[in-house]
Amino acid sequence: MPQTSATSQEIPITAAPPVVARAPRTPSEARPLLPNLVAGALCALVTLAYASSFAALIFGGALSSSINLGVWTAIVGSCIAILALSFLSSFPFALGGPDSNPSVILSISAAGIAAEVLQDATTSAELLPTIFVFLFGSAILCGLLLFAFGRLNWGRYVRYIPYPVVGGFLAGTGYLLLAGGWKLLIGKNIVLTQLADIQSIPTLSWLFAFGVGLALVVATRISRHFLVIPGVLAVGIIGFHASLLASGLSLDDARAAGMLLEPISIGSWQTPFNQEMAAVRWDLLLLHINDVAAMTLVVLVTTLLNATSLDVATGVEADFDRELKALGVANILGGLAGGLVAVNSFNRSMLNQRAGATSPLAARFCAMLVLGAALFAPGAVALLPRPVLIGLVLFLGLSLLLNWLWDARRELPRADYLTVVVILAIVAAFGIATGVILGVVIASLSFVVTFSRQSVVKQRFTSATQRSNVERSQQENACLEEKGEWLHGFVLQDYIFFGTANNLLEEIRGVLGKGDVLLIDFRLVRGLDASAVVVLRKLLRLTAEHKTELLFTAIDEPLAQRFAACGLPLEQSAVRRFADIDRGLEWAEAKLLTSVRPEVELTAALGLPDGADAEALASYFELIEIPGGTTLFHRGEPSNELYLLLRGQLSVQIHIDDSGYTKRIRSYGPGTIVGEMGFYDGAPRSADIVADVDTSVACLTLERLKRLEATQPERAAQFHRFVIMTLAARLRTANEHLRV
Repeated sequence: MPQTSATSQEIPITAAPPVVARAPRTPSEARPLLPNLVAGALCALVTLAYASSFAALIFGGALSSSINLGVWTAIVGSCIAILALSFLSSFPFALGGPDSNPSVILSISAAGIAAEVLQDATTSAELLPTIFVFLFGSAILCGLLLFAFGRLNWGRYVRYIPYPVVGGFLAGTGYLLLAGGWKLLIGKNIVLTQLADIQSIPTLSWLFAFGVGLALVVATRISRHFLVIPGVLAVGIIGFHASLLASGLSLDDARAAGMLLEPISIGSWQTPFNQEMAAVRWDLLLLHINDVAAMTLVVLVTTLLNATSLDVATGVEADFDRELKALGVANILGGLAGGLVAVNSFNRSMLNQRAGATSPLAARFCAMLVLGAALFAPGAVALLPRPVLIGLVLFLGLSLLLNWLWDARRELPRADYLTVVVILAIVAAFGIATGVILGVVIASLSFVVTFSRQSVVKQRFTSATQRSNVERSQQENACLEEKGEWLHGFVLQDYIFFGTANNLLEEIRGVLGKGDVLLIDFRLVRGLDASAVVVLRKLLRLTAEHKTELLFTAIDEPLAQRFAACGLPLEQSAVRRFADIDRGLEWAEAKLLTSVRPEVELTAALGLPDGADAEALASYFELIEIPGGTTLFHRGEPSNELYLLLRGQLSVQIHIDDSGYTKRIRSYGPGTIVGEMGFYDGAPRSADIVADVDTSVACLTLERLKRLEATQPERAAQFHRFVIMTLAARLRTANEHLRV
């Protein structure tokens, strides 16, 4: 998979180490303080850079004059998310905050709201209250939904979103990040940019925006070390200020040219409670409620993908529902406190862990440093160069595009890769919400087409290759073998829907008219849709036209109810139903064998070439009549008799202890022998033998066999040969069934 397949916002900064089982840390073990403080300090620098970058992305264009307010909002959201995760996440080193995926949607929504508000020059006072209520309301609503999903244990269901859709969404996010970074730098959309706009941008802005972006891309593709991203950012910030000094530009000049952030102060802290609600354009907020729904889906997927990545990379088991509830609480509190929508961050969490974090202390120290810098050293935040922050945004976008357009081309099947590209194009043309929705539709259609090519027929057979568990005479077996095409059977499997049902019908068409019975077994079918039932109704009509008997076997009650609900009540149709395939085959064989003599003479059944020998041997047997339903012998009884079936049918049955359930193992027809195993090895009966109908048998006792062996050894040998030949034929038939 591409490196970003497991995370939705950044390239992983380290390769996934082997998962090693660790002994649980006891409460008495001391956690080193210094590594946690160092990790927290390093993550604070990166958190400030990310928060400022995403604030600049959201507060661009018409909102650029209020970017200092946006930075405060991003910092508040980051600190509350970090603190909430430190208490509630299943990862002790987890960090979070505003991120690329939700920020892209927020930036598009904010730009749309700003454009609609500013259409009327008299409504400019409505702009910021409307924007901030939208941002805070989005965080609160998103948080409530995330918490509800986690509370309902729905985390596992979100992972069913098709992988190509996730890839296309991430590629689309990459494109929107690149477009957003360009707009931050130039002030206009790419398609509206003119040469004069490009020439008006200071050289330092160009140099550091694209320089930092490309340096991050190259560095992270060469090395996955956790210090790569903060190191490049630090070099970029220092290099920018060194370049300012060398060029003779003051900080005020650089800020006037848009190359530095505006100073922030405690008075910049916006919350839902200090907004002028009367100025809020509620009508516009209602029009953009679909953006909140799209962002919630994005945050949901992002949260679970990042949790999966952290699980794999660190060996710490993720509790997905717990992560959803943690992010739900973080966004509810963040929205109430005046923060942006936040998610867990794979990169920042890995940076924290690799830098030495062994407990939530590092994350809490990080939040304290970030908030402390904003409150007590706002000038330090204002020293962050906008070109470096833009470079970070460009890096995030370019890295996603590289992973999903370049790396994925070798690792994804062609159809999945094309789905990613199509979703990217839709996102670029119509927006991310449309791209995700149409992407799910495209992936679903692709799945349906692919799955429709799979046959639901697990096995095909005829009466020559598969028989019931009825033991038959050689004459009957020969008849079944000779008329093998008389019955055609299909064992179905999986879920039958409109795509696979039509393929099934075409397979069945190929055998209609070649036999008199068509058997379809549903034992392995997990369900079917209404269109599949329509196809089966067409099958009923076709079998009637071909005068073919249709048998359905192993249809349980839920499946029968599904048939009835879709307009095919089986009780009112011409279909014959049987409990299992064995019963269906038995009925079909009995129908075929009506022309074969149903009763055999004892002398003929012994199969001896000399009639005198057969007559002499038959005198040692006793004829017994058994009424239907009567047990011939029970399990555990002595095996002192062997029976030769002359008329009717006997079945071997076993009883499941304490359940009352009886299972038929095998049945025997005229011309077969029963009870021979215990008769020869002396073991007690292993099952019950029951007469299915009125039955005639010839019984040979062990005492009479011994007398036969003593007085007529040659005829005794002929009888043993007959038994051996019968058992050999039975074994040969079983082997043929297994081979088929």
